[in-house]
Amino acid sequence: MTNETREALVLLKAQLAACEEAALRFAALKDTLCRSASGGGLAEVIPDAERSLSEVRTLGRKQAAFLETAQSGALSEVIAREPNLTERLAVERVLRSVTARQQELREDLQRCAELLNTSAAFVNYQLNVISGTVADDTYGKSQPVAGPNAGIRREIAMFDADV
Repeated sequence: MTNETREALVLLKAQLAACEEAALRFAALKDTLCRSASGGGLAEVIPDAERSLSEVRTLGRKQAAFLETAQSGALSEVIAREPNLTERLAVERVLRSVTARQQELREDLQRCAELLNTSAAFVNYQLNVISGTVADDTYGKSQPVAGPNAGIRREIAMFDADV
């Protein structure tokens, strides 16, 4: 096995482990979001998910640096240079596993983003119901009332940028 192939294999194994860890963390996040529409319990799972995603991104940067050093556009090109067919096929299997896991992780991230948006919409709705405000009045800037008694009655948004 050439040094480049060995280095690519080590990098791929690290990426696979990081993707597996991130998938577990985002599964926990997804479960938490599905259990509670208001986002209860997120404080425990979000930091772990962020750390695992940060690790995946760090390994992505390492891969880019490796590819620059190897003067290649993709890991598959580096692996294709391996003269030993058995070792090349083994590393290609790991590459396919990493690629599949990264795609699954992207899909998990998309699902979590959708769930977070739904949770935020639910919380916003609850705030509007509790406060009796129209949805547009919850966030924004208060507007002074025009007319003879200008400024006497001023509508204030719940989370007012002016207050």
